[in-house]
Amino acid sequence: MSRPGTEPHEYTIRDIAWRTPHMLAWLWSHLLVEVISNQSLRSSIIEDAINKPWRPLPAGRLTVAEARNLTRVSVVVALALSSLLGNLLPSTTLMTLTWLYNDLDGSSAGPLMRNILNGAGLACFGWGAVGVLLPGAIGDRRVLRDWLLFIVALVSTTVHIQDLADREGDKARGRQTAAIVFGEDWTRSSIVVMVIVWSAVCSAYWRVPPPYALAPLGISLIMSAVILLGRSRSSSELGLRLWCLWVTVVFLLPLLSSNTK
Repeated sequence: MSRPGTEPHEYTIRDIAWRTPHMLAWLWSHLLVEVISNQSLRSSIIEDAINKPWRPLPAGRLTVAEARNLTRVSVVVALALSSLLGNLLPSTTLMTLTWLYNDLDGSSAGPLMRNILNGAGLACFGWGAVGVLLPGAIGDRRVLRDWLLFIVALVSTTVHIQDLADREGDKARGRQTAAIVFGEDWTRSSIVVMVIVWSAVCSAYWRVPPPYALAPLGISLIMSAVILLGRSRSSSELGLRLWCLWVTVVFLLPLLSSNTK
């Protein structure tokens, strides 16, 4: 990442192709830590036995002790890789958030804490990926800062869509999610409002040309129809997949921004 006032590095397609496997390795290694750490908690196994019985621990393909040992090894590998790639700060920040979310039970500390930790965690994944793929490519740090702040804000105010399909398991483990605390109707309505608002706000802030701005807005409208008209578990799961697509599209909006040129 360049200092303010310096010219950003320019990368060729060959440079990006060379660094893409490095980025994917960084993402995969950190995702592995997060996933194993989350699923190896005893309360998570209780939840997954109801919501996702096909996962390794509730299915009996992996023991808690084996999962914990794998977590320890994965943490060391992820940190070593980050150090090698010169991308240690996003890594240590993400590890801290993972510890807060899983081991300190931040995921069950109420909807606000749960959502904020999710938003900050996803922002760290984006931060780390950019740092590996395009080190020094952004001349003005404000662009990266604003992008990360938007990620935290939009994820924190919409990520509770993941709780709609998992209510039974969350109740079994005593987790306080938005769907349980505020009710299903409020949760669905708040998601609909916020995905539409963020689609418009992000497109306007990044000065995205209207044809491209229709992409996040269109996905948000389809997602809204799915979660408002369908109340089944399958509809909620489809809504979550559409949310993931929507987040991906919104993440990419700065590439089309006149603010970054």
